Amino acid sequence: MAENSFGQPFVYKIMIYPIKSLPPKEVEEARITSSGSLMYDRLYAIVDSKGRFVNGKREKKIHLLRARYALKSIDRVIVHISACGDEETFELDSEIERFERWLTRFFGYEVKVVKNTDTGFPDDIKYNGPTITSTATLSTVSSWFEDWDILQARLRFRANIEVGGVDAFWEDRLYAGPGKAVVFRVGDVVMEGRNISKRCVVPSRDPFTGKETLFFQKIFIEKRPRIRLLENDHNYRACINTIVRPGQGGKVIRILDRVEILGLEPVED
Repeated sequence: MAENSFGQPFVYKIMIYPIKSLPPKEVEEARITSSGSLMYDRLYAIVDSKGRFVNGKREKKIHLLRARYALKSIDRVIVHISACGDEETFELDSEIERFERWLTRFFGYEVKVVKNTDTGFPDDIKYNGPTITSTATLSTVSSWFEDWDILQARLRFRANIEVGGVDAFWEDRLYAGPGKAVVFRVGDVVMEGRNISKRCVVPSRDPFTGKETLFFQKIFIEKRPRIRLLENDHNYRACINTIVRPGQGGKVIRILDRVEILGLEPVED
């Protein structure tokens, strides 16, 4: 596959989401787990009394929550509500119940905070590797809407790895259609691009207020380059879903790592 006009692709940003659906933690490196995910990504999730995820698809109020994490740990989270400056700090390894009570008061119904140290709670269970976009894609999409900047796009699409040094929607070339896998390397980690993610309602909502951008899906579909491999699809897709190849557990992805396409292989979907 031909090199793009910008030169060598590289890892520009790495984002992990320690608590599913809450704000991310930007890191300089991330270790691959034995299950193929990024360590600490979606490690925790908020669920209701029926065990359903409390996320942006179902609960607009979640956009009002702000969260940041201890510098060298994700087990200490500092949260507050956007309309209120008062912060609360919770140790997730010892104060889960107190955190649950705080969240229950905020949402107005009972919630629990659950943890999965084996696989986390990935958005795509089948293709659970790091999700990938590019800086140019986020910048381009943000230019389609008034009052957006690249941070808005980044928080709306919530990808793990952002690739620099490429043109907009370069990441589409990491998908080759059903029955095929684009094999590529990020640093020392070998992955397969397996899908271009179908998007839900979340990208249409302001990540700070939950307010919906009018006609978001229509505008996105009209302006987004057509995915030729999905001619009958709605084209409301962005970011690559991946799987990490066996034997990669323990390897580390770092900022400035090269991203290199290795080839194409047949696979069973």
